[in-house]
Amino acid sequence: MPTHQENRPAEQRIMVVDDDRYLLMAIDQTLALNGYAVDTFASPIEALEQLDKKEYAAVVTDIKMPVMDGLQFLNHVKAVDRELPVIMITGHGDIALAVTAIQGGAYDFLQKPVDEDVLLACLVRAMEKRRLVLENRRLSLSLAEQRQDLTRFYGLIGNHPAMHRLYDIIKAVAAESDPVMIYGETGTGKELVARAIHETGSRAGHPFVAVNMGAMPAEMMESEFFGHLKGAFTGAIQRKIGKFEYADEGTLFLDEICSLPVALQSKLLRVLEEKTITPLGSNTPIPVGARIIAATNKDLEQEIARETFRQDLYFRLSVLPVRIQPLRERKEDIPLLVEFFRQEYSYGKMQAPPPFSAATIRRICDNPWPGNVRELRNHVRRLCILGSIEPNETKERGKKESAAEPENDLPLKIYMDRREKDYIEASLRKNGGQVMKTCSQLAISRKSFYDKINRLAIDLKSFRAG
Repeated sequence: MPTHQENRPAEQRIMVVDDDRYLLMAIDQTLALNGYAVDTFASPIEALEQLDKKEYAAVVTDIKMPVMDGLQFLNHVKAVDRELPVIMITGHGDIALAVTAIQGGAYDFLQKPVDEDVLLACLVRAMEKRRLVLENRRLSLSLAEQRQDLTRFYGLIGNHPAMHRLYDIIKAVAAESDPVMIYGETGTGKELVARAIHETGSRAGHPFVAVNMGAMPAEMMESEFFGHLKGAFTGAIQRKIGKFEYADEGTLFLDEICSLPVALQSKLLRVLEEKTITPLGSNTPIPVGARIIAATNKDLEQEIARETFRQDLYFRLSVLPVRIQPLRERKEDIPLLVEFFRQEYSYGKMQAPPPFSAATIRRICDNPWPGNVRELRNHVRRLCILGSIEPNETKERGKKESAAEPENDLPLKIYMDRREKDYIEASLRKNGGQVMKTCSQLAISRKSFYDKINRLAIDLKSFRAG
């Protein structure tokens, strides 16, 4: 088993398997002369043993071999690492086998005699794919570690002094059982703070029940909060446990507390004072031990002045106030958040979007972000999907495309498919319909090429001369 350049990284190491020692030697020399580390095997069984010990960028294997043929070998390789590119070598009479191999997960196939340039071009594409896979795995591990480090704050991210003060407040508040009032603009992460308080304290093993008051119809609130007995009203066909009872010994998070009707505010105040609820249709109070955490993006003192919020409830809920700074007041955290959201988007994907340019980061930091962290996260995801296009360029491009393309209100997938089809057809025209040249220009395998041809309904014959 000759091995060249042992110190080359996994992204550069190639496994070659063939029972024909002359062909094995020829491929070995070609790859070694082009700077690759090569491990050669005359036996696929020996190759599989080595596959458990080393990481490879790609595998090149013959289809027809004794003891274990290339298709069986392919299945074993995919069982070890399903994303490892496998390039099959086939004779002229084995095209059907090669097609079967492609369907079974092979990256590409080459016909004998193997052309050195074609082999090298195929490996370049395969290794680029492998590099992205390995990079994505590293990013996924890194992201998992970051998530683990941030577990106690449940996604709250930031090194700004204001965030460190918030982390300290969370830990201090979590040790108590008094009600908490969280103040923060839309998108600052009020529910994340509430969850962090819950998970950091002694209630972590009990339910965390989040209720968005602004999204709940007023007529349903009393039943949702306190529950009801069967027959309590028309449509009450069975006993219903309310949010307070369900969150017993845990935490009940009331988001947008200002949306609670004044009539129900007095009932909430009574629950806070007496620690009991009475389901609709019942006369028997039920003790509840849920901790209340409320949140608002409004000025409660102004709401009190407007008589839309009870002052006594305000005092009862504001025993432990927690304030979250808007993102515009901690811009130093924006690059950290951008990178975290980029990696979050990349998690589990084959191809990770590249890091954003310094110019893009500067523009992002200059944005006031009225929607705060939520708006920033959505923006980063949009950049990851559509590409890092500068805002000014986006506006200009939008004007041009709206004038030139009356169908720019199409769903994104249809729009992108049309763009992809135009690009592939342009490449086919340039290359006179030659598949290999087109694949090389597009840097994709023949399997990917034919998949796209079928999906996009491209007529290959129309691009071939004669």
